[in-house]
Amino acid sequence: MLINWYQQMKRFVEIVFLSADHDENGFISYFASMPWLAVAFDDDGREKIKERIKVTGIPCLVVLDWKTGKIIVDNAVGHPLDIAKWRSISK
Repeated sequence: MLINWYQQMKRFVEIVFLSADHDENGFISYFASMPWLAVAFDDDGREKIKERIKVTGIPCLVVLDWKTGKIIVDNAVGHPLDIAKWRSISK
């Protein structure tokens, strides 16, 4: 479902995968099916990003304002993927 939505909306949004895998092979295997960007498994900032957006469980889909980095929705999993609503929240 997320892949289909992304294919339709990628002109307006970007998804960046942030792995919670414990090993690089797990990351590579899981990410192989995703059409979006990812923070590299060995990137030193990966843990800092997870702390910043307060990832407490998986799956987690955090919506950020691309200009400010402000968290708009702390977990959009199970909620409508509504760009118009997110834009109105970020104003």
